[in-house]
Amino acid sequence: MAARGREPADAEREGRAREHFPYLSESPAAYAARHAEAMIGYTYDAYTYADPELDAWLVELGHILRQRSERSPGDGS
Repeated sequence: MAARGREPADAEREGRAREHFPYLSESPAAYAARHAEAMIGYTYDAYTYADPELDAWLVELGHILRQRSERSPGDGS
């Protein structure tokens, strides 16, 4: 087990994360603002990644997505 109980991502997951998420050119907040509505069941933050920038970006994105879902319409907020 790695950081905070997260297991290391396998090579395939790490490759998909590097290719799919613009962690070098866009903030997690900006990405979430554009894509959050379509992101159901986000799990990339459940793993650790060899690249610390990618790892931090994915964790932050997960945090933002969970905050948004907690404030979503219909929950009384």
